[in-house]
Amino acid sequence: MLSDWWAALLDLIYPPRCPVCRSPVAIHGAWCPVCLAPVLAGHELNLAGRRLAALDSCRVRCDYVAGVKTLLHRLKFRGDTRAAASLAWLLTARRDGLRLAGIQVVVPVPLHPGRHAERGYNQTELIFRRWSERQGLPWLDALVRTRPTAPQWELVPAERRRNVRGAFALAHPEAIRGKIVLLVDDIVTTGATVNECAKVLKRGGAKAVHALALAGGDYGR
Repeated sequence: MLSDWWAALLDLIYPPRCPVCRSPVAIHGAWCPVCLAPVLAGHELNLAGRRLAALDSCRVRCDYVAGVKTLLHRLKFRGDTRAAASLAWLLTARRDGLRLAGIQVVVPVPLHPGRHAERGYNQTELIFRRWSERQGLPWLDALVRTRPTAPQWELVPAERRRNVRGAFALAHPEAIRGKIVLLVDDIVTTGATVNECAKVLKRGGAKAVHALALAGGDYGR
């Protein structure tokens, strides 16, 4: 009851607005229909066409364009953690396409400790963790990045597999053994990073690895 009153007061003082165009919306974090329309375009990646053999599926929620691109840039490179709530809202904007049946644990793609210390957070965790808990899915930091890698966006597709090869290890193998894992990341383009993570998870005994990214680029869609 008190929380409802507090939320109503906050809405009165700070009316909820679309994070992109600032037009009024129903709740904080929500997008207006005009800004949502060009980005919410969920699709499956073609695993065979991209040579992503370690994955059982890879789903992208949005296109990496317009407001999604802007907010992710603010979150990753400008320290604007407020953008995370509006990006997380996109995961539940429509009840379609996520297909979580059978998933037993959610594992994020990790940052290298040096980059995590520099940024102060893992943007993937800020976007996905609360959402996963609301789905009743345990969150597990099962992977670690064992060496720094060049940002994937700086590389052409042919270089990306080499960049992440051998860059991940298991931190908690006992926790994923025999489990169906949902591997989450903020952006997928070629899929090289999530595929490399899936290799490590499966070598550690994961029964299946499905990937979910908030946004996807246009390499081989």
